[in-house]
Amino acid sequence: MVDLEVFNNLERMATSSWAVWDERNENTSDFFLSKRKSFHGRVIFVGLNRSNIANDLSKVSPLSNFHTKGHVGDNRLKRFVQDNNLSNLIGGFMTDISEQIETNSNQVKVEEHDAVKKFVEKIRLIDNSQTRHIICFGNKVFDTFINALKISKSRVKENRVNKIKEVEIKGHYETWCLYRVWHYSNHGDFINKSEKELPVQLKYINDKMNSF
Repeated sequence: MVDLEVFNNLERMATSSWAVWDERNENTSDFFLSKRKSFHGRVIFVGLNRSNIANDLSKVSPLSNFHTKGHVGDNRLKRFVQDNNLSNLIGGFMTDISEQIETNSNQVKVEEHDAVKKFVEKIRLIDNSQTRHIICFGNKVFDTFINALKISKSRVKENRVNKIKEVEIKGHYETWCLYRVWHYSNHGDFINKSEKELPVQLKYINDKMNSF
């Protein structure tokens, strides 16, 4: 369970949220507070940044990142994680690697070292988990970690069956299992990655966590 003071501190950070969704799509502060006992830092979901919808104050509320009402990708995450009862992933922390608000991901600039440093400071508020499974949505997020931590590309394994990239990083304080999965908001020619392949990738991570 996440300490109440920590919960309140993270709630004030615009990119923070948790991997639980209200069935009525009313993801209010009270709803998240009622689920606090299920929150943990063993799993961290990491997106790149918030889209321009974050500029619409009528659609932004505390902990609303990854929980925008009517957002196709956010609804997918609910279906794939919560509705599929991926118990190890439910309650995990959710955030972005960049604070920039920009719908076009190609326009998002990330200072890799600073971004990962701030990420570490944030997740260490949550708990003292010795192993964290960090789920990166898309290559740009994954590569931010790889480059900032100076991880050799030869250490990264690519699973040919589910198309996940993964690497284990042992640090002084904790071990990170870092994964690149497909983004949840793909559409058009790439919709299959989000609708068919992403749920398989998430289940793989959920099942793998049983061995830790």
